[in-house]
Amino acid sequence: MRYAPHHKQLTRERIREAAARLFRRKGYAATGVDTIMAAAGMTAGGFYGHYRSKEALLGDALDTAFLQSTDRTDARRAELGETEQIRRFVETYLSSGHRDAPEHGCPMPALAADVSRLKPRARSVFENHLRRRIADIGAQLGRSPEDDCLPIAALATCVGGLMLARAVKDRAFSDHILEACRTELLRDVDGTGQ
Repeated sequence: MRYAPHHKQLTRERIREAAARLFRRKGYAATGVDTIMAAAGMTAGGFYGHYRSKEALLGDALDTAFLQSTDRTDARRAELGETEQIRRFVETYLSSGHRDAPEHGCPMPALAADVSRLKPRARSVFENHLRRRIADIGAQLGRSPEDDCLPIAALATCVGGLMLARAVKDRAFSDHILEACRTELLRDVDGTGQ
């Protein structure tokens, strides 16, 4: 049976999207090739026709996850002013909805620890998207690219706060972590911080 010329590309995209979702939900180490391929609606045997290893897939999956996350962020803020954009970003990022749906959220809190232990390709993809997000936050705050301390601190607080909120068992404590991070970041964004 002959496939259309773009069939392999579409199949590869399904694998990337399934991996991006599963890696964010379950983590890189806990997600096997069989699970990824089943989620993409295919058998595990077809994996190696697209990727030579799960680690090779991670770079593509990270790129997909970052782009999906950015697309959702851009769509929500298109009609907002810069200060309101950053406020909305903080409120959405440090929300129970983002905490409870990692498969649809930012890949940084879900995969930073995994990526730090892997080969350069995944780390490069991660770093490139991280740098773009810092620059984007800086622009929303009216900062020059050289004046990146607040954007870095803001993003690190968002990522770290979300990681901690996901890690604890006590739901009230998890909510408190999110609220504390939101409050302090918004104070800094509003210029009322110490």
